[in-house]
Amino acid sequence: MSDFNDFVLEQLKDEEFQKEYMNESLTQYINDGDFNAFFRSLELVIKSRDSISSFCEKAGIDRTMLYEIFRGKRVPRLDTLAKILKTLGYNLRIA
Repeated sequence: MSDFNDFVLEQLKDEEFQKEYMNESLTQYINDGDFNAFFRSLELVIKSRDSISSFCEKAGIDRTMLYEIFRGKRVPRLDTLAKILKTLGYNLRIA
């Protein structure tokens, strides 16, 4: 499994690939409701850019809370999700 994660992390270094990856992940979440898979995708994008600690500092969110979200132990509030997406440079729009 780590070989696959390493491969994905390498691919995610490309910003255009990141956007497509997250768009596909969001579409899948809307279709199947698998919240954990969507947040696993966010985790991989964050790790491809930075350390979790550094990201949390930039986003102004608690590291432990973010790990709980990634592990499916906590559902984030909308403002937390907005901070994560904004820090990544993403916008969420209704089209």
